[in-house]
Amino acid sequence: MSQLVRSPKQLGAALRRFRRSRRMTQADLAKDAGIRQGTVSQVEGGLETVKLRTVMDILRTLDLELVVQPRTKGNSQDIEDIF
Repeated sequence: MSQLVRSPKQLGAALRRFRRSRRMTQADLAKDAGIRQGTVSQVEGGLETVKLRTVMDILRTLDLELVVQPRTKGNSQDIEDIF
């Protein structure tokens, strides 16, 4: 299942959905990723100052990958309606 993400808040929400779909708690994810549970909470909450390394560790732990592609031409409200 692909997720379109254009903001830290959308990224956090997408990661939360994937984590929950794997029946993991924030504590489970934090332990497996080698980070604090509070950090997982911050990422899922859309904190903009999270380190890229932290996001990559979470993606790896959830068995996800980041794909970079040209932006689609839909407006921001169309994107928000997806979430």
